[in-house]
Amino acid sequence: MAIAFVPRRGLILLCHFDMARVPPEMRKTRRAVVVSPRSHNHRHGHGPGRCLVVPFSASPPPRPTPGDVPFPAGIYASLTVPTWAICAAVMSVSHDRLNRVIASGAGLDEILSPADMERIETGLLHVLGMALPRR
Repeated sequence: MAIAFVPRRGLILLCHFDMARVPPEMRKTRRAVVVSPRSHNHRHGHGPGRCLVVPFSASPPPRPTPGDVPFPAGIYASLTVPTWAICAAVMSVSHDRLNRVIASGAGLDEILSPADMERIETGLLHVLGMALPRR
């Protein structure tokens, strides 16, 4: 079932990437973090809204870049194994692709810490070619 609420920035959700996928795009259902501000994530009339998400992967990147942000297991109940936020796969998705992460029979409402969101922002700046040059 799709979410029926406007997700907050930093919220970890499940995203169904397997709908109408074209390689090398992400596939299968995986955890993702909402990176767009709530003002962008609103519903569109009576239909679902959309938001920007960065997916997580439990597979280590073959050649890590600053756009691959590591997360150790257990710092969030939603991320139970070592995980990487794959900023190069940022995507605008419909709320119809999103669900809450379920743990111990209940839906989680986990928000990444400001420090972790900053790490993802740095990764996004890198993959979008917007990183500030070092002095």
